[in-house]
Amino acid sequence: MRKIKTKIKNPDLVEKRRNQISQAALALFREKGFHATSMRTICQKAKVNLGSFYDYFGSKEDILVHLYKEIMNRKLHWAPADGKPADFKDIEDLLRLSMSNAWSRDNNAIQLLYQETTSLDKKTRKEVFQIESNFVKWVAEKFREGLSLPSVSTELELAANMLVYVNAFIPLRGWNMSHIKQEEILDFAVGMFMTILKALSQREAIR
Repeated sequence: MRKIKTKIKNPDLVEKRRNQISQAALALFREKGFHATSMRTICQKAKVNLGSFYDYFGSKEDILVHLYKEIMNRKLHWAPADGKPADFKDIEDLLRLSMSNAWSRDNNAIQLLYQETTSLDKKTRKEVFQIESNFVKWVAEKFREGLSLPSVSTELELAANMLVYVNAFIPLRGWNMSHIKQEEILDFAVGMFMTILKALSQREAIR
């Protein structure tokens, strides 16, 4: 996994500037396309000079990887006190948070990533896929903990992959859902997952 290097010693400043640049780039990528957006244009919109850009990113690909890491690493901002879901309620809270963040705060970034990932160079595409794979493994483990199961089964792994897909549902299909309140869609999606996970838990209990 690439580590974006910087000579800046202040980590708060690094985070602030990277977010400033990546959000400007996100808007331009969506407007013009990833490959048609120049580094100079990104710097102009972000209000940083080209030399300063290289203090925080090495390339446009670095920005895309950074955006994807930001989306997937937000999983760390959710957890019960000990970091482990204890019951169905904790799992439901995780599902709601994951979907609602993806459908609102991360909507534009998810649209971009689905549009541009296939045209990335092989190395960057592999990194993006690895970030998503790590998120799927994390979700599957949270499902296992919340259901008190001995191991991550194939079904749990499938459910975790489905969550990533459903997180992209509104960003990619929202145009056809404008007549339905998002809260209704969220309730339906969470209910669908909880039905599946409760069935898996009950099946395991009678084995």
